[in-house]
Amino acid sequence: MIELAIDFETANARRDSACAVGVAEVFRPDAPVFRRLIRPEPAEFSPFCVAVHGIRPHDVADAPTFAGIWPDLSRRLEGAVLLAHNASFDSGVLSACLMAAGLPVPAFRFVCTVELARAAFPDLRSHKLNIVAHHLGIPLQHHEAGSDAAACAAIGQHVARMMGTDTVVEALERLRVGQGQSRAGRSPLIPAQPRLASPTNRMDGQGFVVTGTLSACSRAEAARVIRQAGGRFQTYVTQDTDWLIVGLSPGQTKLTAARARQKRFGRLQFATEAEFLAMLGLTPV
Repeated sequence: MIELAIDFETANARRDSACAVGVAEVFRPDAPVFRRLIRPEPAEFSPFCVAVHGIRPHDVADAPTFAGIWPDLSRRLEGAVLLAHNASFDSGVLSACLMAAGLPVPAFRFVCTVELARAAFPDLRSHKLNIVAHHLGIPLQHHEAGSDAAACAAIGQHVARMMGTDTVVEALERLRVGQGQSRAGRSPLIPAQPRLASPTNRMDGQGFVVTGTLSACSRAEAARVIRQAGGRFQTYVTQDTDWLIVGLSPGQTKLTAARARQKRFGRLQFATEAEFLAMLGLTPV
């Protein structure tokens, strides 16, 4: 089993605005770390994100787009289990960038090292990357994608060695958090999700937004079947959104926006994941 750690930095609040990526091998700390700057399209940087990672528009002016780095990045990621510190963020960025570039979204398996650290070091005051790295004596240039990925890989390796296992996935099982829900209500191992069958019902022209984590499929897969049914997959709640699909741990920003739109325009409706699947006549293959 190949285990790699991955980290993305984004230019703004949009998940498809990746401006840097780093990839490190978990059990080969001496191997070169893969680092790339990415030119998001459009290259709009929020002051908040710039303050976090220091990357500005001129830094990525000559960098490739995500589509440009994907052939090299995909070869590195193929067949690997991916570690990320807050895996829901990095897996979401990866899926969103692929979707925005019109590229297929592979079914990656992610391990969340935040949840891994919570299980392994329950007495730490915080399980943010810089806190865990400091606790373990791991060098870190926080929010530089390559350094973050290397630190994440080192955390995974440390816990695996501590648990006497050869892989991080086995360490999760030893810690008895590899299956089901962790203390924070999230699963540290995000498995590859099944592909959905073709929808049997039409949703022509209707706009869908997803918030939270879907258990039956990835967000990219949901977008695919929505479009196949004639609907419109939307990243954000807008005036012409018809449905907000609410998964696990939904984001309060989208929920608030949806309630405001519903109150003002009356057309937006909420649906659970099960209702969404039934609506389109969908079942996992």
